[in-house]
Formats: sequence, structure tokens, C-alpha cells
Amino acid sequence: MKLLLKSSILSLCFLSFHSFASSQCGDLSGCERKSCEIEYQIDKAKEYGNQHKVDGLTKALKEVKEVKANCTNDGLKDKIAEKIESSEEDLAEYREDLEEAKQSGKTQKVKKYQRKIEDEIAERDRLVEELAEIQ
Repeated sequence: MKLLLKSSILSLCFLSFHSFASSQCGDLSGCERKSCEIEYQIDKAKEYGNQHKVDGLTKALKEVKEVKANCTNDGLKDKIAEKIESSEEDLAEYREDLEEAKQSGKTQKVKKYQRKIEDEIAERDRLVEELAEIQ
């Protein structure tokens, strides 16, 4: 449960950073864009004093740069497609949980799962948009 909450919060943070980073890195595509967006997120995390996020993003950037020679748009497409599939699975699970909460009359849980569904739809839509930009 904590992991799910943490991932939801990180997703929201990523979405807000990603939307601005996309405008900063809009002329780039594929692996170059991914590097640009990570660099932007590192700058923002430093600005907000989030060292844990800086460390994680620095590691991610290092991995992207190390494999940059092997980085292909097809590889990125595959990873994004996997994330979309995972998001669809999460959506199905949240919708089931929402129905159970509705049937049991638990209004707090209904609200909780409605938020999760909205967040997951936003994440999925962002991924679909990202995939379309690469293709």
C-alpha cells in the first residue's frame, strides 16, 4: 500500500516535471530527449533540495548516457509500450477495487480509487503521447 502511494506521488511529480521538461526538450526526440528531460528533472530536484531524487535521476542519466550508443528509438518504444501495458493492468485492478468499494458502501475507498484511476489514466495518456512523439 505504501509503495502504491509512493509511486502515485512520484508519478504526479514526474508528470509536472515532465510537462515542463517536454517544452524545454521539445525539439529533441528519442534518447536525446530522454537525457534532456532527466537533466531538467535533476535541476528541479536540486532546486527543491530533494537529494534522494537527485541521486536516483543521476543514476538514471548515467545509465542513459552509458547505453546511448546502444539507445534506439525502437528500444524506447518497447519500454514505453511495456509501461502502457502495465498501466492498463493497474487501471483494470483499480476499477475492480472501485466496484468492490461501491458495493460495500465505503465512500472513502470509492474516492481513493477514483483518484487512483484518474492519476493512472493521466499517466497512461502521457505515455501514449510520448510513444506517439517517438514514432
